[in-house]
Amino acid sequence: MSKGLTSFRALAFFAIFLFHMNVCGSRELGINGGYLGVQAFFVLSGFLLTPILINMKSSLSSMDFFIHFYGRRALRIFPLYYSYIALVASVYFLTKSRYGYLIPSDVHLLGIGLDKFIDSLPWTLTYTYDFYHVSNGYNGSGFDTHFWSLAVEEQFYLVWPLAIFFIPADYLKKFLLLVIVLGPLMRLLLAVAVDAHLLPVDDLKDSVIYLLPFSYVDAFAMGGYFSLYGKSKAGYFVWMCILTVFMLGLATTWLTAGQIQWDQLGYAPYMKDSYKYIWGYSAMNLMFSYVLVNVREKAFLPALFENPLLVYLGNISYGMYVFHLPVLAVIYVKMQNFPEIARAATTLLITVVISAVSYELMEKRFINLKDKYFSRTSANK
Repeated sequence: MSKGLTSFRALAFFAIFLFHMNVCGSRELGINGGYLGVQAFFVLSGFLLTPILINMKSSLSSMDFFIHFYGRRALRIFPLYYSYIALVASVYFLTKSRYGYLIPSDVHLLGIGLDKFIDSLPWTLTYTYDFYHVSNGYNGSGFDTHFWSLAVEEQFYLVWPLAIFFIPADYLKKFLLLVIVLGPLMRLLLAVAVDAHLLPVDDLKDSVIYLLPFSYVDAFAMGGYFSLYGKSKAGYFVWMCILTVFMLGLATTWLTAGQIQWDQLGYAPYMKDSYKYIWGYSAMNLMFSYVLVNVREKAFLPALFENPLLVYLGNISYGMYVFHLPVLAVIYVKMQNFPEIARAATTLLITVVISAVSYELMEKRFINLKDKYFSRTSANK
């Protein structure tokens, strides 16, 4: 993966981090539009994995294609994910064994979060947290509520290789375009189903659409399409694309609500106004895909995206995403009387340090095993 695309991961994470700062009450520092970082991650996944799958399809036997792809994904994703779950579960049982039901006030909120974490283990362990998150029985915790997006990613990893493998090469472009068109249609059908109470889910259709994997089929497909067929342009074309998308969001928000909240970037969580929960995702998919093509070709802000520090943060961004919300939850309980900037800086610093340690001491070891056991190409070729 190019350095620029790795840096893109870091920027997507920082957007999500600022959104969660806002959710925790940091109005001075948070950005409501930061939730779009998740959308950027999904587009990037399609952008990266689609050409990889095509190359593996041409280089490996049918059985090795699936074994090697899922083997590589398991080595990259599972060690950190399940280690984190085991760690938090251990903290829960240690806390209970020490305090029982007489949890001191300074850890009471953390204890409640840990209780909820244990209750949701069947969903986190099976990568189905996104479906739990939209259910009427959802009772989220700061220790795992962000895992819905990891569930969506994992479900994409299950389905996308099958699609790429069975779609003939001559029909791949048409297939990707079809899925891109189906995206807004899927979101429309979900909205209708929620309004008609046809699904056992929360009545907030914008949240349901945001959380379910069906809403992101076009994000993965758009990323794949631009990765294979997109062409880079001059930098000012990219800025025009970005400006057009955000101006469209701001204009429709003004027409609908009569006011603009600039920290929402024209796309309030979760695409609430102007039917954005149908077309807003498509606009974002197009913008992120176009940016990715130009970042890959070093045609858009190369000084930023090739920066070594940002590249390294992109390398550890998986850990930063996993760890940042529980760190945020703990810091906001333990540092309630500190200024917002101090809590934000402490949260980010601790998150980066933990993620770097996780990457260097654990994740990298498993990443290095991918080519050894699950090469992308056949040894006979």
